Amino acid sequence: MKNRKNVVRGACALTVAVGLIPGAAMAQDSGPKLTIGGTTYTKYLWGTQRDQGALYNFTTVPGEGYGDNGIGTELELLLNAKISPQVEVNGRIHSRFNQNFWTNFGGFGGRNPPTPPCSAGDCGEFDPRSNQYIKLRGMSVTLRPGYLIDSALIGATDLGQFDPFVIGRVRYIDRDNAAAIMLQGSNFERRLTWDAARISLPRLWAGPNFSTGAFHARDAAYGFQAKFTPNELFDVGGIFQYANDQEVNAEDTNVDDGRDLTPRYRNGVGGLKAGLHMGSWLDVRGAAYTSYSNADPVLSPANFGGIGGYSAVLAGRHTDQTYMLNASLNDPLDVGLSLNFQLFSIGADYVAVMASRREADVLLTEGHDGSFAFPGPSNASYGIYKGNPTRIGYGGWTSEAQQVATINVDNDFTDFDEPMAETAIGWKGVTANPVYTNGALEVGGEYSFITYNTNWQAYGDASKSLNESQYPGTELDSGVGHNFRTAYQPFQDKKTHLVALRAKYVVDVLKGIDVFGKFKYIHETDKRMNDPRFLPFQSGACAGGGAACDNSLVNEYSAGNSTSGIYSNPNVITNSQGDTGYQFKPFDNLADDDRLLDYTTFTAGAGYQFTDDLYVSASYSKFFADLLDGNTAFQAYNNHEMASGKHNKNQVLVKARYILSGVEFGLEGQYAFGTFRPDFGDGYVVQYADDTIAADHGVAVGSRGFTNRNGGWNSLEERNFEQMRVKAFMKAQF
Repeated sequence: MKNRKNVVRGACALTVAVGLIPGAAMAQDSGPKLTIGGTTYTKYLWGTQRDQGALYNFTTVPGEGYGDNGIGTELELLLNAKISPQVEVNGRIHSRFNQNFWTNFGGFGGRNPPTPPCSAGDCGEFDPRSNQYIKLRGMSVTLRPGYLIDSALIGATDLGQFDPFVIGRVRYIDRDNAAAIMLQGSNFERRLTWDAARISLPRLWAGPNFSTGAFHARDAAYGFQAKFTPNELFDVGGIFQYANDQEVNAEDTNVDDGRDLTPRYRNGVGGLKAGLHMGSWLDVRGAAYTSYSNADPVLSPANFGGIGGYSAVLAGRHTDQTYMLNASLNDPLDVGLSLNFQLFSIGADYVAVMASRREADVLLTEGHDGSFAFPGPSNASYGIYKGNPTRIGYGGWTSEAQQVATINVDNDFTDFDEPMAETAIGWKGVTANPVYTNGALEVGGEYSFITYNTNWQAYGDASKSLNESQYPGTELDSGVGHNFRTAYQPFQDKKTHLVALRAKYVVDVLKGIDVFGKFKYIHETDKRMNDPRFLPFQSGACAGGGAACDNSLVNEYSAGNSTSGIYSNPNVITNSQGDTGYQFKPFDNLADDDRLLDYTTFTAGAGYQFTDDLYVSASYSKFFADLLDGNTAFQAYNNHEMASGKHNKNQVLVKARYILSGVEFGLEGQYAFGTFRPDFGDGYVVQYADDTIAADHGVAVGSRGFTNRNGGWNSLEERNFEQMRVKAFMKAQF
């Protein structure tokens, strides 16, 4: 009897348990879920520059280091928790390369305290850039209440849903470091959509002098955008951003009632956009933006002192506009020929402190190449001075540039295989881009004409001293290419013509061989100073014949203002061969600073899919640059390595990609070699390098050159360049 009762009880319990299993499963499905995934990324760098400051080829951030040798590994953990259908939590835990070399052996040891500069991991575990630290990134909570709004995000975001001219996606390496409170909504069956955000200003760069000042906790940008799409043919929208950088008011000394704030920097940007979509064959989009920028002259720089200065925004108060018109004709004649067309004008004073710094290409044109990134032929920013090696190296970056609508350009922590971003502030012109496809053949072309809203004399105001300039010169615009974050120079009269042709064809052999090629030509002129009243000295100040210049014959372009502070007269010297004359040519002719560039590149290559997992390509590129960039009177704004002459550069590239069940391997190897034959004009006495000059600048004793105004050495000898570098990576996702 007892056994029978136990059997019955057991059967009942089993029945109840079986009945509860679906309910338990359902309860588990509807409850919180945590998903953990991630990526591990290992990078290998090898190069003949032998730099090991960090595991990146390039940075402009002081003290960060850069290099072309080393191996390092990053870890990224991706966390996603779905608490309920209305609440989702996301986060990232991410390490960074920086100086985390494998040779650090876990990051132990090093200098304590970690006195700067810390480079190549030599501060070890006492410097977070080399102690294999892990940082919290990308933490956000998303709410979807089901009423009033579609969603609310609190925390990290990449800002990619906005507009690169106003609020742009953050650089990929810090993709979701921006933190915001963001609301999204829609009405009228989603024909009207809108976004509103309060974004904390990045204190490291979002303001004058790449800073938001001492008090940053309250600094924020406020954004709102809306788009109305009444039908498939038409849409219209608007966007607005207001950034407010405040400081504690030093005049408020009564702390009993709290402390007042005072504005340090304010930036407002508004835009209107519209699109016309005539089916699949025509798409037209237009946009107009206006900006207001106001930097307090006491709490931030009042000016940048003539031809220098580094800042993410302008000094002082400025307003300006930007206009864009894009049209795409998609094979209207049904013959495989399409056309993309763009008109653009980006204001000289247009400022949007939260615009994209890279990760966005706002113009249709290819723009300049990344191969010549800095003023000098060796890609050194100030290569005429002792202890100033190249950063990205002679090879530069290996692709064309992408344009961004800010002077706050960010190429930091990039490698040579990534695109170079360049500022397009002040650019205006037109681009036509025809594309033809026919089976295995694809051909694309470009013609662009660009002139500049920054074509001016004396920064556009001849009544003021150049030392009162509110425009940061950064590296200034000299050299073979366009210096990537330079929009302003005191004198400019510039025009650019660009022609490009790309072709790709799949040869029907074996699995199909990809054959590709490219031709590109740039003709660029810049008369710079074009009015004789801006010459630094009066006619006859330097009479020649061994006589010293009369520096009292200063030429004033307006009362009390002269360019003689920048373009001072040369001394009379006698070189080691007994020749007497001027140290460099006097700046006494408007042609002394003229620029003329004829730039031609050719690329030819082929690629093959060896297996389903392995693709390999090889290419050869040739670069010719015939450049006049001023003579020794101009000397590249006194600071840069002069680049006038003939450049002949070659690049051999090998690329490979291999994918194996969730693991991706990539490789790019480059061999760059070439020559530079300088031509700096005449009107001066050639000097010959002594032991000190030879040791300081890496030139041969007795080699020809000249010493410029600030003591830098420019060699007159033909130079031969050679550089090899490799980047390989392994990326595993889990």
